Amino acid sequence: MSGEVSKAEESRIRGMAASAPLRVLVVEDDLDVAAGLGDYLAMHGVDVDFAASVAQAMHVLGTASFDVLVLDAHLPDGDGFDLCRRLRQQLQVDTPVLFLTAQGALDAKLRAFEAGALDYVVKPFEPAELLARVRAIAAHVAAASSTPLLTVGEWQLDLERHLLLHGAQHLVLTALAVRLIELLMRAHPGFVSRASLYEALWQGEPPESDPLRSHVHQLRRSLQAAFGTPLIATLRGVGYRFGDGGHGDAPE
Repeated sequence: MSGEVSKAEESRIRGMAASAPLRVLVVEDDLDVAAGLGDYLAMHGVDVDFAASVAQAMHVLGTASFDVLVLDAHLPDGDGFDLCRRLRQQLQVDTPVLFLTAQGALDAKLRAFEAGALDYVVKPFEPAELLARVRAIAAHVAAASSTPLLTVGEWQLDLERHLLLHGAQHLVLTALAVRLIELLMRAHPGFVSRASLYEALWQGEPPESDPLRSHVHQLRRSLQAAFGTPLIATLRGVGYRFGDGGHGDAPE
């Protein structure tokens, strides 16, 4: 049976996913501000990660997903407004952005919203208010989402929160990993060819190396650690399929 959405299970798993800690990336080069805000958010159950520059933010966003991005306007190696715009327009990163900056002028606020931000807080600020705004943004985005969970057997893929769920376990995925697993789940029990995956993930541009092989290898390691199974099966000379393995499968 092909991958499909179970409405009853969708409701149950969404409740489980909602109980997962809110994940926030704070992009701030003032270490005192970042540490103080991080401590406050962590005390209130928020899972916080940090970046102090545009380069660090790009690296972190390429390896993990977040519910909200708290972003400073001025960073040592670039402009927060430009970073926000690039995430939206070039990289298709849809993580909601809240700007936290000392710039209180109307022009700065307009630049932030034009770049794709959802909220804007001026320093100095009250941590309690910022936490309330972060929670409100996350709740609004979740409520506005109409994307269902994708189901194959007992596996659930939450396309909005970038979570793969199985029973009481879950794994947070990168944006590329979500897309890869989505393609395999939608094709289940069939396979997806390497050519089709390259076309979908990299718009068919011939890569300099073999990123698909590397991504599959890393994803399998994460799946094995989280669920005790690599989950992605290789059909030699054919492609990949979603499943726990079986006849005709071979490791990458």
